[in-house]
Amino acid sequence: METIRPYLLGWLVPTILSTAVGYLAGLLRKAKAERESDRRTLDDLTLMVCRLTIYNDNFDMDEKLEAYVTYVAKGGNHRTKKYMDELLGEDVDAYLARHR
Repeated sequence: METIRPYLLGWLVPTILSTAVGYLAGLLRKAKAERESDRRTLDDLTLMVCRLTIYNDNFDMDEKLEAYVTYVAKGGNHRTKKYMDELLGEDVDAYLARHR
């Protein structure tokens, strides 16, 4: 019995602990990667809905402007800004700065 106790304390316990810590670290890394993937998917869907709102004639100008603000905040592109500039008849960013 006396030879088993040092064996357990000196080799088996550290091995089990390091394995458990490694496993938990892997789970945390996987969960973080899944959250980042979900965030990218949500951002892509938000951009798509904003684009649909901006280019759809069934929405009024206030809704299009709200969608434009969100679109730009999520990394929207230059083509949509040009479209909104033409729709308003002036620079959309200057318009929003005056009316917010």
